[in-house]
Amino acid sequence: MSKADYISKLKDRSQQSHKGLFITGPGEIQLLEDTLPEESFTDDSIITFSLGNCRCASDQKAIKQFHEHTRIPKDATQIALGHETLQLVIKTAEDSPVEVGDIVLVTPGHSALPINPVTFEEDKNGILTALGYSYRYLGGLREFNMIPAKAATFVRDQGFGSLFNKTATNKDISMPSFAHAEPFACNYGTNKFIFFIDEDNQFSYGVPPRATLAYLGGTARMAMINLTIVANVPDDELPKVIYITGSQSKLDELEEFDLIKSLKAKGVEFVLIDRKADDIIEQLQSSGKSDVIWTNFPAAEVYEQATAIVAPGGNINNYAGASDPDLVLTMPIATAPTFASLEEEATAQVAAMHHNVHPLDENHHWGLAKEPVVACLGFDEEKLQVYKDACGCKVYSSLDEDSNIDFSDVFIAASGDEAAKLYSDVELRLLRNAAVNFVAGATVIGIRSRFSHYTSRHQICGKNVPWTMTNTSEPHADDMAIQAQNPIDFDWMLKGVCGLNATIEMMDDVQATTPFGSFFVYTELPDLPYLAVDADAFRKEGFNDVADLLEKNGNCWSRKIEEKLYEAHGLTHPL
Repeated sequence: MSKADYISKLKDRSQQSHKGLFITGPGEIQLLEDTLPEESFTDDSIITFSLGNCRCASDQKAIKQFHEHTRIPKDATQIALGHETLQLVIKTAEDSPVEVGDIVLVTPGHSALPINPVTFEEDKNGILTALGYSYRYLGGLREFNMIPAKAATFVRDQGFGSLFNKTATNKDISMPSFAHAEPFACNYGTNKFIFFIDEDNQFSYGVPPRATLAYLGGTARMAMINLTIVANVPDDELPKVIYITGSQSKLDELEEFDLIKSLKAKGVEFVLIDRKADDIIEQLQSSGKSDVIWTNFPAAEVYEQATAIVAPGGNINNYAGASDPDLVLTMPIATAPTFASLEEEATAQVAAMHHNVHPLDENHHWGLAKEPVVACLGFDEEKLQVYKDACGCKVYSSLDEDSNIDFSDVFIAASGDEAAKLYSDVELRLLRNAAVNFVAGATVIGIRSRFSHYTSRHQICGKNVPWTMTNTSEPHADDMAIQAQNPIDFDWMLKGVCGLNATIEMMDDVQATTPFGSFFVYTELPDLPYLAVDADAFRKEGFNDVADLLEKNGNCWSRKIEEKLYEAHGLTHPL
C-alpha cells in the first residue's frame, strides 16, 4: 500500500468511532470508543493519527486527582491521556504549519496563562492546558486527534514555540526513541532554568561545571535522562560528585549501566545510597553538600533530605509534583538584613524582587513584575506607606481587600508563625512567576508541592533566602526539536511494549511494581499483548522473528526489531 493510500484509509477511519484511553474519574481510566466532533473535518481543524505513546509517571498523578489536577477542566467528563507521543498528520487546515504525511512530535505545554481548552482563548477561570491532561479530543492514547488550526499560532504566542515538531528521516531510530523527545526536553529545559545569584547580584544559569549533584529518588527514567544530558559536556566540566538515592535493587542495576561506568572512568565520584538507610542524611553529605538537587519522588522525607543537604545558595529542583496537594517543602527564612532607614529598606527590598522575563524564559530581571500587582502583608501603617512609595503602584494591604485579585509581588513584614500563616494564605493567590519577599524574616515556611513543581511558579526573594528553587514541567518546542532532528537513541531504556487494548494492564503493572525504564504503546497494533522487552516473552506469544532479533541484540529494543514486529502484524512500518 502506498503512503497516500495508507493516509487516505486512516482519514476515512477518523470519521468513524475509534478507541482511546481516557481518565473518567478520580483513580479511574477506561478504554472507550469515541468519535471526533463534526468541526474536526472542516478547514478549521487538523487531524492526526497517534502512532504510539510512552507512559509517563506524571500520568498517574492526573489519574488520581482528576478534577483536582491543575490542568484538568473542572467540568471534564473524560480526558484523553498521553503526552509522550508520535503522531502522523492525516488532514491539515489552511495556512497549517504541517503537511499531510508529516510525522510530528506535539509540544505538550500549550498555555502559560489560563485559557479555555475548547476555544484556545485566554480565560481567567480557565486552566493551564497541556497535551494528555486537558482535552477530550487530543491525547497520545487515542487513535485519532483533532487540533484547532489556530492552536499552532496560539501556542507560539504563549512562548512555547512550534506546536508541531517534524521528525527527521532516520532509519535507525525507533518510535519510542522519538517519543522520548518530551522527557528529553523536560529535562533539558529543567537544567536551563536552574539559576544562582553570585555575590555581585549577577544571575548564572544551568548546572555549573564541576558541581556536586544529587538525584533523590534518582533511579527512575527521568533521572537517567537528566543524567545523560548532564554527562554530555566536556570532560573538564563534568560533575565532581553525584549522589543517587533509591531502592538497593535498582541501585545495583544502576551500577551496571554503561553511562555510570563511563562517568566513573572519567573521574566522577558516584555515591549510591539505599533510600532506607538510617544515616541517609550523613551519606548524602559524605563528599560535601550539593550545589544542585533534583527531587524525583514527591514525599516529605525526600523534601527533608533536599533541604538538609543543599549547599548555601544552591538550587533545589522539584521534578515531580505530588498527588497530595498539601505536601510541603519547608524553607527556613533567616532574619532580614537591617537598613539605616525605612526608605533605604523599602528601596532595597523592592529591588531584590526578581521574575523570569517570561514564564518560559530562564532569564531573570530584578525588581517588580512588568505589570505589578503588589501586596504588603503584616505591615504597620508607617512602614506600609514607605513601601507604597517605593513600589510606585497600587498596593493591597490585606487579602480581604479584594478576593478576586491575584498577586505578582508580595512583601511580608511579619515574622515567626504569623509570617508562615500569611504566606500559606497568599500562596494560593500568587500569579504564575510571582515573587515573595520576607522583609522581616525569622520564619519557616511550607511551600506546597504543587507550587514548587511548575515552571517559575514563584520565587522566594531576598538576602535571607537559603537557596533557589526551579523547575520546568513544560517542554519547549526548541528543546523537543533537538530530539526530533538529531535524536538520541533511548531504546536501551525500553522495558515493555503493548497495544492499545493492553494499555490499562501495562499501566496497572508499572504502577504496582515501579520498574526502571520506559513502556511504549503501539497504537496501530491494538491487539499486541503487554510484553517485556525480552526474547522469551515474544517467543511465547509466537513472535519468533522478533524474538530472534531481540536475542541477538541482548534483549535491547531497536528500529529493526520494531520493523519486524510490524511485519509480523502484516503492516508496513509507518516511518
